[in-house]
Amino acid sequence: MKVKKRNIFRLIWFSLVAIFFIWQWTTYQSRNLPEDTFKNDNKVSVEQSSDKITFLANNSRNQNEIIFFQGGLTDPKAYAPICREIAKNGITCHLIKMNWRMPQWDYKKIKTMFNLKNGKYIIGGHSQGAKMASQFVYENTGLMKGLFLLGTSHPRDFDLSDRSISTIKLYGELDGLASVSEVMENKNKLPKNTDLIEIKGGNHSQFGYLGKLLTDNASEIDLDEQQRLTLDKLIVFFHKIDNEK
Repeated sequence: MKVKKRNIFRLIWFSLVAIFFIWQWTTYQSRNLPEDTFKNDNKVSVEQSSDKITFLANNSRNQNEIIFFQGGLTDPKAYAPICREIAKNGITCHLIKMNWRMPQWDYKKIKTMFNLKNGKYIIGGHSQGAKMASQFVYENTGLMKGLFLLGTSHPRDFDLSDRSISTIKLYGELDGLASVSEVMENKNKLPKNTDLIEIKGGNHSQFGYLGKLLTDNASEIDLDEQQRLTLDKLIVFFHKIDNEK
């Protein structure tokens, strides 16, 4: 009887663990993408490969190009809508697909994907992708023209305060994974000219088209609004860098 009860307990325990991991995995999947996300039109052409999705600005008004790193474990397609919007504003955007969805293992591959020495690339990303974008800048002084960070407390383990690179950091007021206090704690490690901007009512998950991630807080604005606010700030930042040429 005791053996039977123990087996039932194990079955319940493993079932709950399996349900938890399945639920966790589903929150990291992209969802509710706009229907035209991957369609070609007169403003944007979409090219896909095993390593990236490129949203090519057909009427480019900006000489620079964007390299966008996905968040850790997240489906890279969750960032496709904002990448497309960036291209619609005249700036080609490359959304990088990381092996095993882990930017910390795969971030250096952009060195073989692009001619980074031509000085026209702006790098950034969301969450762990933002961390690895900042680390790439730390490890490769002078290679990137700009840095954008979304929903991250990094740089935390290294210092960029002595670097001269145009930088913007956007963080959600209600971010449960990179809290405002954590962002403020590490702000002195950012380049001194960094634009630090809070998205009022925004959280961590809505920087992408994702489910609500574990430990994140509920947002007070909807996904479309957070995406719009983020895009508006990024476009101003990108055009500012272009005007500095």
